[in-house]
Amino acid sequence: MKLVTPKYYEEFKCIAGDCTDTCCAGWDVDVDKKANDYYKSVEGAFGDRLKEVSIHDNEGGCTFRLTRDKRCPFLNSENLCDLFTELGEDKLCDTCAEFPRFINNYGGVKEMGIAPSCITAGEIIFAKRGMMEFSESSIDEEVEPNDIDPFVYMLLRRARSLSFKLINDKDYKLGERVAAFLGMNRDVQRLLDIQEDEQIGNVLKAYEDKELVDNAINAIRERRRETKKLSARKLGIPAEAKYFEIMKHYFDAFEGMEVINPDWYKVCEAVDNFYKEIKSSGKAIELKNEFNEYMGERLEEYEQLFNYTIFRYCLDAVNDYDLLLKAIICIVWYIVLKMAGLAVWYENGKEFDFDKQVDIAHLYSRQFEHSYSNFEVYNEKFVTEEIYSIANLEAICLMLD
Repeated sequence: MKLVTPKYYEEFKCIAGDCTDTCCAGWDVDVDKKANDYYKSVEGAFGDRLKEVSIHDNEGGCTFRLTRDKRCPFLNSENLCDLFTELGEDKLCDTCAEFPRFINNYGGVKEMGIAPSCITAGEIIFAKRGMMEFSESSIDEEVEPNDIDPFVYMLLRRARSLSFKLINDKDYKLGERVAAFLGMNRDVQRLLDIQEDEQIGNVLKAYEDKELVDNAINAIRERRRETKKLSARKLGIPAEAKYFEIMKHYFDAFEGMEVINPDWYKVCEAVDNFYKEIKSSGKAIELKNEFNEYMGERLEEYEQLFNYTIFRYCLDAVNDYDLLLKAIICIVWYIVLKMAGLAVWYENGKEFDFDKQVDIAHLYSRQFEHSYSNFEVYNEKFVTEEIYSIANLEAICLMLD
């Protein structure tokens, strides 16, 4: 099997007790069958401790019963793992051994990366510049049976490569690049929906043509100008006011939302306070422009966010043929991080350092990517609610430039 990782993957090393957060609190610890079988065999006081907190499932695995403050029962007062020290690193369950790594399997290719839900991983991701680069190696693992269509897989790989290229093309503003990225994935999705896979290559060929991309970007700019005119005519307010109102709802909680880290709601509160301020002052665009100027070259951190999300999500469409949803996930990630950064910058007296960017990303990643229930609800919202429509996403990204 071939293993593909970002080149920065090998830079990651867990800093354990020195971490400002812990990956062993806030969520359930799912233990795989192999690890659980071993834990059942452990004898003595530590074996009794394992049996006391293990809640077994019907598939041979288990979860650990969390403490009252939602910490893993084996996370000690120094934020170190008692399982690790008592039994050894090789006896950790897959969940603990892999975090913050994610794995996507595509037949004979395994892709692995690191997620910004871990602060240390986030520091690595956001510090990079330029297009994501990859390392490839061969690993001694058997290829598992799968239903992947090899023709569609190669098309989606090509689409993902083009997505990286579009997002990292500095000839255009980031919002324009995002709009082109969205348009390309929308066009591919239309063909997937009607099972015209053989036509997808023509779409990709068009977006690989620099002149045609220029034409597409110019059309996007024209739509932006017309949107402003239409909004002023029909609503009597600047278009930006409408889109800031929409963005505010990207932070809404929903009934039954799982809370991974309560600090996320501090970010949501900052966004709410910022919205109240711009609603009364009417300075939304003025403050947005000031924030962009403040960020300067650090705006490239948002390109790195796209590199991460495109790598993690877009090729996974080979399993469900829902490429457009994957593109929306990438774009909402960007909008949420940009809006949260703007709000926190304003709340902190117009200061927003690199560590704060990493912190917000780690909170959102945990809330969105690491809760199965939250992830499912969000994805349903992305394809059913008007605030996440293609028109709104495009307009918001253009406005955020």
